[in-house]
Amino acid sequence: KHGVPILPVYCFGSTKLLRRLQLHPLIEKLSLLLRASLVVFYGQWFLPIPFRQKLLYVMGNPVYPTPDGPGNADYSIEHRAEEMLQNYCNEVLRIFDSQKESYGWSHKTLKLVQR
Repeated sequence: KHGVPILPVYCFGSTKLLRRLQLHPLIEKLSLLLRASLVVFYGQWFLPIPFRQKLLYVMGNPVYPTPDGPGNADYSIEHRAEEMLQNYCNEVLRIFDSQKESYGWSHKTLKLVQR
């Protein structure tokens, strides 16, 4: 509506800040039944204090929405939002692939899951 861009940012190393406690299989089944994630995270000394980890923040190019105007009258707000989401995801994948070697993750790939 206001034409404000979204800035894609990816943080390398954030998945190593905390660890996940492996729960009993019954609790995991309960989690599936409740359709809610029952997860226990921990850090240093089994407290929610993150482990020391080198982080690398990478910023991509801004993703601008399709301008609202007479030439774009046939685009619904849902179509423009879907187009902007796709452009955002493409930019996140681009910055991940272009910077993963500088973090030492040249063997890793990023998979974005959409529902």
